[in-house]
Amino acid sequence: MTLKNFHVVFIFLAFLMCVGFGAWALLIEELPASFRIMGWISASIGVLLFGYGICFVRKTRKVIT
Repeated sequence: MTLKNFHVVFIFLAFLMCVGFGAWALLIEELPASFRIMGWISASIGVLLFGYGICFVRKTRKVIT
């Protein structure tokens, strides 16, 4: 596994963890308000990671073989 592939897999796993935690924190009714705030922050970071992953793959398609 190349460093590029490892980076893509790591970004994908980080994306899944952020979105998963965000969904959990936002969908459970009994949690305090602080968890909802962390859920929104985590979901936002997940969206940013998704965008970063797309940009990384596009950029490295030509630079790194």
